[in-house]
Amino acid sequence: MENYENLKTQYPAYISLDQMRTICKIAKRTARYLIANGIIPAIDTGRKTWRYEISIDDVITYLRQRDQFGSMIPVGAVTTKKNRNYATGKRGSFAQLMVSGQEQAVVDYFDHLCSGYGDVLTVLDIAEITGLNKKSLLKMLKSGHIKSMAISPRYIVPKVYLLEFISTKRFLDIRTNSEQFNKLIEGFEVWRRS
Repeated sequence: MENYENLKTQYPAYISLDQMRTICKIAKRTARYLIANGIIPAIDTGRKTWRYEISIDDVITYLRQRDQFGSMIPVGAVTTKKNRNYATGKRGSFAQLMVSGQEQAVVDYFDHLCSGYGDVLTVLDIAEITGLNKKSLLKMLKSGHIKSMAISPRYIVPKVYLLEFISTKRFLDIRTNSEQFNKLIEGFEVWRRS
């Protein structure tokens, strides 16, 4: 743990949000979160500039607590929406959940999910089943990663071809921010245990 008492000689008794950010080595969004949630108390002056007056003693207290207990901000609370799934650890892949040789378990899971569909699938059906977006699926169909019967301008995919693709390393290693895809990963864990 560092000795933060020398900060009192370097800064005035009350500092600005920017000065607090510099001292704590944090981003603007993190600094605002700390103030808004009372983790570091501040006086809101209501002004546009120098809006917050923050006691240097409160900042030192926060730094000591951070050294002792780690970050007091929940994971993902200050990330952008784009990066939130990654920050919370939800951006996973099927490959992370299994050891080599268990690919058939994933295929069985998706075979179970496909039971309500016919033997031939459209791109929209595959998007619903896998949680992948239509644009990504079209690229994989065009490149031949997913076998299909192209009936211009549409793709028709026999269920067997989809299940064949699901057993490949290409599918098992996919990571995406798709909420539906991440729910499928969680569902697979539950399905496998049962």
